[in-house]
Amino acid sequence: MIAALAAGLGSAACSGAPEPAGPAPVAAQDAHLPPGFDTTFRWSSTPVLDPQSAEGTFVRAYVESFELANAGSSVEWGYPGFADASPSNIDQMVTAYPSEVTEAGVSEARRQVGTAFYTGLRRVDDVDWTRIVLCRQGYRSVERDGSWAIGYDTSRPVEIDIRRTGDRPPAAPRGGQRTPEADVFGGWYTSRYDFAALYPTPTADQKACAATRQVGMPHWLPTQGDKPWAVSPSVPGWSTYPGIG
Repeated sequence: MIAALAAGLGSAACSGAPEPAGPAPVAAQDAHLPPGFDTTFRWSSTPVLDPQSAEGTFVRAYVESFELANAGSSVEWGYPGFADASPSNIDQMVTAYPSEVTEAGVSEARRQVGTAFYTGLRRVDDVDWTRIVLCRQGYRSVERDGSWAIGYDTSRPVEIDIRRTGDRPPAAPRGGQRTPEADVFGGWYTSRYDFAALYPTPTADQKACAATRQVGMPHWLPTQGDKPWAVSPSVPGWSTYPGIG
């Protein structure tokens, strides 16, 4: 399982960052999200990637779209313009990684509630393309037999190669929406995407990601609960009018 739950009762998270002040409400299922996939996304700004820049808008939209498409086993769950901004084999790509929501052998989709945290690790800039390596961490609650299994996702690097052609994506300001309503990809596209750059012999990126301290990550989680653990608010979220504000 790519994003296996990895928490022990009373154990500390790998993050030393402070928890959000006060409990956040459990997210309600959004019509733009695949059934059973109730997840928010939090992005930290680093010298590698500014989530609110034009480049950051493209990367956020692509990465979040891929998670939604993977959970729903269809590119149709991606944000507007996702398929056009993807490699030609995107239909196969979004089903190549196992999904907790649509796990093989399970007749009904399992509901999962959680938050994914992303931050930039490093980048490689060439004449006509850029590779950005992100660190993905997170936590989730997965419904099983009337109760919720709660824990941390496995830390993993995510790699995205960007090609800049045509219109520049908008620089999206902070917003209260969980998903954008319009195409925010511009004319750019992704030529390569690795949702889980994990290898038997840990790479420098894997080690750096494992050591990353994400802002807002809970320090402790139980392993079971009658209710899912509260999600963290989306950061920076999406504006109704990307590129304005």
